Amino acid sequence: MKKVTTILLAAGQAKRMGQLKQLLPLQSSTIMGVTLANIMASNTDEIIVVTGAMARNTGAIARKLGIKTVYNPRYCQGMSTSMAKGLEKVNPDSELIMIALADQPLIKPATYNMLMNHANKSEKGITIPFYRGKKGNPIVFHRRYLKELAGSTGDIGGRQLLKRNPEDILKLEVDDRGVIANINTAADYENLLQLFKEGSIQIAKEN
Repeated sequence: MKKVTTILLAAGQAKRMGQLKQLLPLQSSTIMGVTLANIMASNTDEIIVVTGAMARNTGAIARKLGIKTVYNPRYCQGMSTSMAKGLEKVNPDSELIMIALADQPLIKPATYNMLMNHANKSEKGITIPFYRGKKGNPIVFHRRYLKELAGSTGDIGGRQLLKRNPEDILKLEVDDRGVIANINTAADYENLLQLFKEGSIQIAKEN
């Protein structure tokens, strides 16, 4: 089994939301805390949290769980700078790199595992989850793309890389709407709270 490093991007300013969505309350934790707990419950070998906006607060969530953090001083310049900063710290033994987002608390640990397992077995270098035909996150990259990912620019992460390498993409259909659910507006947040209130969502327990 190839070793996997997960980079959790938690540096964004959440301009559309109007406040830092990673830190919004969710059950007894925060959106970021729940997302991180679910990743920790998966089989990833290493987790790196990239902080930026309100780094003291987001970093505290990670450190409380014993997770490595790295600060991106250029977070205002877009997601690609946070990805590059996280890639600097990837374990040299890791052959797979999973890029995850801090505002996706609905993704199940089993879904992370499914992505990693398929990426491990596939000859393709990029594994992307799809829910009912819609592209989602996180995305798993083979280490051979590390330098190209680190050279990405702007606020679109690895999208440029995906466009250049369509033949090397494994499209994995998953039964988890969490892969396409981001918290971008107040309405998104209210819907999320309702799902948890109804008890229709199960999450991993924080250690």
